[in-house]
Amino acid sequence: MIAPHHNQFVDGLVVMAKVKEHLGRRIAFLIAQKSYNRRIIGEAAKLCSAIPVERAQDLLKKGTGKIFVDKEDDRVIRGSGTKFTSECQVKGLIGLPNSLGNSSIQEIFDDEKLLLKKPFTSPREEIQQRIDEKLHDGTEFKIAPHIDNHIVFQNVFTHLNDGKVLGIFPEGGSHDRPDLLPLKPGVAIMALGAIAQQIEAIKNGKSEHEEVVPVSIVPVGLSYFHPHKFRSRVVIEFGKPIVVDEQMAEQYEMNSREAVDKLLKTITLGLKEVTMTCNDYETLMVLQAARRLYTSGNRDNIPLPMVIEMNRRLIKGYEKYKDQPDVKELKEAVLDYNKKLRALNLHDHQVESLDRSNRLVNFWRFVTRFFKFSLFMGLSLPGIFLFSPVFIISRRISRKKAKEALAASVVKIKAKDVLSTWKILVAMVLAPMLYIFWSVIGTIFIVKSKVLGDYQPSIWIIFIYFYGWAVLTTYASLRMGEIGIDYYKSLAPLFLSMLSISEDRFQIEKLKQTREELRERVNLFCNKFGPGMFDDFEQFYKQYNGPTDEEEFDLITLQKQQAQTQFSKLQRQTSASSLDFNLLNLSDIPIFAAADLEQANDVNLTKESEEIEREEELRERHSGTNDETVEELNRETESTDGPKMRVRKAMKEKYSNLE
Repeated sequence: MIAPHHNQFVDGLVVMAKVKEHLGRRIAFLIAQKSYNRRIIGEAAKLCSAIPVERAQDLLKKGTGKIFVDKEDDRVIRGSGTKFTSECQVKGLIGLPNSLGNSSIQEIFDDEKLLLKKPFTSPREEIQQRIDEKLHDGTEFKIAPHIDNHIVFQNVFTHLNDGKVLGIFPEGGSHDRPDLLPLKPGVAIMALGAIAQQIEAIKNGKSEHEEVVPVSIVPVGLSYFHPHKFRSRVVIEFGKPIVVDEQMAEQYEMNSREAVDKLLKTITLGLKEVTMTCNDYETLMVLQAARRLYTSGNRDNIPLPMVIEMNRRLIKGYEKYKDQPDVKELKEAVLDYNKKLRALNLHDHQVESLDRSNRLVNFWRFVTRFFKFSLFMGLSLPGIFLFSPVFIISRRISRKKAKEALAASVVKIKAKDVLSTWKILVAMVLAPMLYIFWSVIGTIFIVKSKVLGDYQPSIWIIFIYFYGWAVLTTYASLRMGEIGIDYYKSLAPLFLSMLSISEDRFQIEKLKQTREELRERVNLFCNKFGPGMFDDFEQFYKQYNGPTDEEEFDLITLQKQQAQTQFSKLQRQTSASSLDFNLLNLSDIPIFAAADLEQANDVNLTKESEEIEREEELRERHSGTNDETVEELNRETESTDGPKMRVRKAMKEKYSNLE
């Protein structure tokens, strides 16, 4: 169970590769039938044993006539020259042109009147205005049939009960939002349905096992630093498995909706503990800048998983205290600091190296690093020249696809989630063609010019030699270019330090002073609110102030010894669903998000997550455990310090997973 889905096909490849590397197990993913039928992607999906899923939005076709919205009820659609009874289906889709939205059909009255499950809406004001105009004036429309997902679910049940691994993105589709999309109920139904199928098989004597084999749901968090950029970094976090057992399946048989709702809450909690989410992109950038300011003295020694954890904690602290006047002022100050950095084309870590004290030293450093930059970039020029068509074409095509994806969705911000995928797909096709082209040119040159004299090897040997030379040249140029880029990034602060004549021109001293003031304010914020939120605040943050290796080892050991508590409190609401989630109604269960209406069939999660925590506590007590530590922490959890105890458990599990 992987989230957030920020990098389309790349996400699955990253997780698949690491699971195969460390566990030796292959993950089979669910994939849209539309993608499964594509030549390149489909063949790769078949090699990975992917399970295709048909989506109604992929089957949209033009309907007859025009549609209008009813003046009294925006769920009622009127038609002019339409054939609703023959062309449309109950539970099918009806969509607006130009990807303005789709909606499920609840009831068809006659050829010119039907009722929607939900009206056409959009969170974007400009799109909503276009929707209203089209429905008021009359517009063409698209229709799609109802898709029966019963067969897909049965295939998934069989796959899981055979002991195989299934990968799924519970958000229902890729996006580039800083927060998680509402989870689809399919992930919970798949686990519960697989256990229910086992129980039925055992009762009928058709199972190879005498007892039910539980299904484990493993939350996996992906945290990219620059998901759309080449060779960017990503942190993969594996959370504590959520075990779905026979008792949960029996509850599912008795009350499918309640069981799915409860399991989906638990899954949401699990994903929240391994993902870094924020309400908006601007706030996320501010909090990442605050983390850099707080850890500026020991940045190089912080492992990437801890960078993600610090960002996550800062987000929690900000969400709790964001209405405080001093926190609002600090946010605005950090935003202004980021704007100054962008104006000077600098990064935060480069501000620390700005120095006007010794211009002769700065000049020498600039000259030597510029020479190294020129040297390495010169060495990379052959590969850049050979491979430049791939760079140019992949960039243009990926941007074009991003525009198309953005126009077809209301949840994407800039559609950056599709950029990397299309760059890779284009490179996979063009790179071999380009290597063949250069190899043919080289072979013709060698043969025609008779460079080798009387010794004339086979044309195929010359071709293979040039092909290998082109591949190795490109790779070597890539490595040289990376080193050259590192030197290039260090030139800007040296240049400013060397040429600055007055404070009014480059404002170096003022910028450094601003940074130091912000660093002190961020430290004050963390030290003021941190201890009240995180019970392990002192131990956790001590390592970022320059501890020894022994102190760091003691810290990790201490985190491991912290006893079990509950997940942190979450307050998340999504729209309610009228679906029944039992095994007899699997044909109507959504697996992927419907285009433009990703929240159309979400499970109601309005119930406070603390109710689940109390129920889990009661089950632990009834089980007769004698662990004094657990009992003591349970009592603390029920007190006003409960949130801190739940965070302590999250950190304990995180350190265990990192090990």
